[in-house]
Amino acid sequence: MISRAQDIGIESEKVNIFRRGIAAIFDMYIASVLANIPILIIYSIETGQTQMTRELSSLSAPAGILASLLGIIIVSMYYIVIPLYKFDGQTPMKKLLDIKIVKTDNSRLDLKTMLKREILGSMIVEGGFVSSGNYFRQIILILSGSSLVYTGLLYTSFATSILSIILMLFSKESKALHDYIGNTKIIRGGE
Repeated sequence: MISRAQDIGIESEKVNIFRRGIAAIFDMYIASVLANIPILIIYSIETGQTQMTRELSSLSAPAGILASLLGIIIVSMYYIVIPLYKFDGQTPMKKLLDIKIVKTDNSRLDLKTMLKREILGSMIVEGGFVSSGNYFRQIILILSGSSLVYTGLLYTSFATSILSIILMLFSKESKALHDYIGNTKIIRGGE
């Protein structure tokens, strides 16, 4: 009998933590650079400066919220749309390093799974190292006007992200917190 993993052509080999880390670092960098393009345009239009600050709350509330939302949308497209519709469970760096995201049962990803993994897991719960987490906190800062709330969320997100890395290092399937939230795992195997 053919298993579901064999049926869709997925290898179930465990992924080396170093390989996963390299893919994550470069994916974060690429997604951040792409997200900064419209943010820089908005920042330049509003301030007349060509060097952007990371403090989008220094912009007017509408511009800061728009810039943050565009950043979240672009990062989400990178981490959700590309793996769902372009590279079958892979971001560009995961594709290059021959690893992919699948559901825990080895089945293919769907939109609901990726929204839970990337929006709820990576951006909101963890949020320390991904730029979308910063844009999310910037929106909260703009809306609340409280740097204390922002700082609390910042420290909490970094602590949660570090906890997630520790969890990944010591869990049986090397699953990070966002993998548990999205019911996903990272495996070897590309096209």
